[in-house]
Amino acid sequence: MYDVDDGGGDGAGPSSRGDSGPPPFNAAEFRALLQWEKQVAQENEERLLKNDPVLRELKQGVWKFSHSQPKDSRQICTASFLQLNGGVLIMDWVGEAKGTLLAYFGGAIPPTTDIRTETVSLTQSGEIQRVLAFHASLPWSAKIGMIIFAVPSTQALLGSIEEMQDYAVELHGQEVIHGKWHSGSTARKWLSNCVNKRGK
Repeated sequence: MYDVDDGGGDGAGPSSRGDSGPPPFNAAEFRALLQWEKQVAQENEERLLKNDPVLRELKQGVWKFSHSQPKDSRQICTASFLQLNGGVLIMDWVGEAKGTLLAYFGGAIPPTTDIRTETVSLTQSGEIQRVLAFHASLPWSAKIGMIIFAVPSTQALLGSIEEMQDYAVELHGQEVIHGKWHSGSTARKWLSNCVNKRGK
C-alpha cells in the first residue's frame, strides 16, 4: 500500500514515487503497548468497582428478591440474578392463570414490540436443549430483549435450581446471552419460603 525506498536512487530520502509510509512494524513494541492498555483498563475497572458498590455487585453477580403486595391475588414470588451483561428472572404466581417461568434477559437479545414464539437452544450446566420459548422485551426496559421459558410447576422449578449453574441461549443460531449464577441455594430457600407463605 505504500511506496518504500528500496535502497536505489541517490539515497537522499524516500523514493520519488511517493510517501514511504509508516516505519517498519515492530511486533514486540505493539504487544507491549497492548499490555499497557490492558493494565490501564484493569486499573480503571478496579477503581470503579472499589468506588461503586452497585457495579461491584453486578460484576460478581447478585440475587434480588421481591413479592407482590398481600392483597394481590396472584401472590407473585420473584428471584432475579443480575450481572453486567444481563441476568435471569425466576417468577412463580397463583390464581386462575397460575404459572412459573424462567427468563434470561440482556442487551444482546433483540427487543420486540410483541411477544413471539421462537425455537431456541438452551444450555444449562453443559446440557443443550432445543425448546420453544417466548421472545419479548424486558417490561422495565423496552430496549432490552428477553427469552422466556414456561416451567411445568413450582416444584419442578425449585428442584432445578442448582447451587452454581452456567447458562447460554442461542436465537436464530446466534448466542444472545450467557452467564453463570452462584448461591442458587439462597434463591431456592427464598422462593420456597415465599411460596409456602401463600394463604397463611
